[in-house]
Amino acid sequence: MKGYEFAAAVGHRQDESVVRKDFFAAKPVGNIRYGQYYMFQKGVTKWLYIDYNDIVWAYRRLEDVQSRLGRKTAGLELHSLMIVTKEKKRIGISVESEENAVEGLHRIQQHNVFVDIGFAKEKEGKYLGPGTDRR
Repeated sequence: MKGYEFAAAVGHRQDESVVRKDFFAAKPVGNIRYGQYYMFQKGVTKWLYIDYNDIVWAYRRLEDVQSRLGRKTAGLELHSLMIVTKEKKRIGISVESEENAVEGLHRIQQHNVFVDIGFAKEKEGKYLGPGTDRR
């Protein structure tokens, strides 16, 4: 059980024993782990956790990236879960596939029935403040 360090991505640091227990019971979906109380993502040196109750808005973001390999051009889809917290902080978490993003949104909603799921331009002003245009 040693070797794992945890840090709160937002909000206040929680009781380490509760976080650790939730981490080891969490279900991995791609590179994110979904526990009973927190979702976890691997940071550079620690696992970052977010309390589901701190999340007010979550949506899936899809980026189409064009890359060149020699003379050929290929499109690459990048899927992310975008999380907005009570503190008006937006966190983007890269996920491997659309299925992982959809399952992640479903799990977040299971643990926080008050979270707003899905992107709409009007929600940026509501959750991030006026004049916000950072999708």
